[in-house]
Amino acid sequence: MKSLLLLAIVLAQTAAFADDAKSLLVQPGKVVAQPDLKQPLGKEWSVRKGTWEAKDGELVCAEVPADKHSAVLWHQVGLQSAVIECEFQLDGGKVFIIGCDSAKGHVGRVTITPKLARITEDASAVKGKTPPKTLAEAALDLKPGQWYSARLVWTGDKMAACVAGKEIRGQHANLAAPKARWWFAVGGAKVHLKNVKACEGK
Repeated sequence: MKSLLLLAIVLAQTAAFADDAKSLLVQPGKVVAQPDLKQPLGKEWSVRKGTWEAKDGELVCAEVPADKHSAVLWHQVGLQSAVIECEFQLDGGKVFIIGCDSAKGHVGRVTITPKLARITEDASAVKGKTPPKTLAEAALDLKPGQWYSARLVWTGDKMAACVAGKEIRGQHANLAAPKARWWFAVGGAKVHLKNVKACEGK
């Protein structure tokens, strides 16, 4: 009886994960990045701003005030359809962002603050003149020092995210731009990341 109950639980969990993945546009396919974060990041990663220290299975990220810019880490592989996943913890950090770029600039992102998750289309933004276009948002209540899950998915002209169990979706023609890379960004100090994984969408 116990074995049957255990099997039922496993099957229910498997079905739930499958439904969740399906609800976010595409299924995870080929893994393109899954750093163990116990050693320095490989050459496919590029630190653009701030500090990104991989140690003991975590990536500790922080803005450097002298940069006058959020901390930014590029993964220099363009994924036209993607599933990006991680767990994050706010430790003085005010904002955590996952996004993607074309060769010309920003395309789209999910911006996470303690109180809000927001998907924006960035390609039409003009600094100081036209802000990014908000496509979807959800209220959050994130606590410092606690781990939360984040997933960003894009394919074609659609983008979806699930942050701490809250799901949001957006659609815009500019999101279909050919991708040159994807990235993490952090505002403030610090944000911890673990279980980072990027897959092609299928």
